Amino acid sequence: MFRQGVLLMLLSALLFAGMSTTVRGLTAVNAYTIAMVRFVIGALAVAALFACGLDRVRWGNWAWIVARGVTGGISVALGYSAIQHVGLARSALLLYTYVVFAALFAVPILGERMRLSQWTAIAVAMAGVAMMCGTRSLTVFRGGDLMALASGVLSGFAVVSIARCRETDSAANIFWSQCLFGIAIVAWPTVEQWVRPAPSHWALLVLIGVLAAAGQITMTHAYKFTGATYGSLLSLLTPVTTATIGILGFHEPASPGLFLGGTLVLLACVYLSLDPVEQRPAEALAGAASD
Repeated sequence: MFRQGVLLMLLSALLFAGMSTTVRGLTAVNAYTIAMVRFVIGALAVAALFACGLDRVRWGNWAWIVARGVTGGISVALGYSAIQHVGLARSALLLYTYVVFAALFAVPILGERMRLSQWTAIAVAMAGVAMMCGTRSLTVFRGGDLMALASGVLSGFAVVSIARCRETDSAANIFWSQCLFGIAIVAWPTVEQWVRPAPSHWALLVLIGVLAAAGQITMTHAYKFTGATYGSLLSLLTPVTTATIGILGFHEPASPGLFLGGTLVLLACVYLSLDPVEQRPAEALAGAASD
């Protein structure tokens, strides 16, 4: 079973890398249109599951379902914009900072505890972000870098929201919330910036949606067999593969700061995956929630 989980996670990494690569190559279509097609295809895929009786529509924890849907939807739109603005390599590594931000959000939301070593890992990751962005200050970023980092922050919050949702809701319903709220979020900017895609572009748009949905579903199943720690480590293949494609396939600049900063971010993520923050006992968390 564990081997099956590893294979599924590897497949998920390739699917997400393929999705990001296709977004990078589809510069003639704006990010909002790409995100809209992805959300629509994802929503239809989940609706098909419901129609086949494999799951049913049921949102139990509405507050966190909405939080997951909104933050996840905005994150996708920002992530696609970042890929088109700063390229695959930089955006992939900046987007993966969601692991770090998820650890930060888990402290107040999930009641998890962080030790000094884990705070140090987060500081190392932030230093890596500064190196990748070519700045000595975290207050100075280019627009595309800011989009990628904001997407990482929102993705981190979305991951914690998923953890809360999984207490009452199925994976299909949680993914559906992202698709439905995502459609609502990008609807207006899609209409405002609408330019009819060329016939040849529609096939790539559909491919992005299919790859995203397949990657999400595959990853969800993989975590069931690998567990969170090994699953998180294997998911590191996604930014590494994507960044490599950006540098070798699209001839994106590979500065020493990108390599060193990216390495620091990935090392921090590895440490946080191997040594996750401690979760408070359920009784203590329930007591804190009632205060």
